[in-house]
Amino acid sequence: MADYYQKGHFGGHSPQISGVKLVSASVAALATVGPMLWMMGFSFLASTTLLLVCSPLLLLFTPLLLPAAFLFMITLAGFAVADAMALTGLHLLGGIARETRVMFGGLRPHYEGKERGFMDY
Repeated sequence: MADYYQKGHFGGHSPQISGVKLVSASVAALATVGPMLWMMGFSFLASTTLLLVCSPLLLLFTPLLLPAAFLFMITLAGFAVADAMALTGLHLLGGIARETRVMFGGLRPHYEGKERGFMDY
């Protein structure tokens, strides 16, 4: 059975590709792949050139860039802490306003008649 497939007998005839089809498929493949290979090579050359040009500049300016990056990270952490404190303050003000309405406004608390749990505040 293996020699049947090795001889090229598929369905009673041997598959043959004509020379014209082979040449036209090769030309189409080169027309498609050629520009892609050129763009890949150009991209690699441009990236390598930029790396070679920027490496000395990066080494030269590292003493300036590194502290600036650390300062930026510390600033972002400070903003995050300030945001968390602001949200906590707004939550507490909302709770104070709700309790004030209940105490002085004569409104019934929403938890009246049931045990007050942690999530009911």
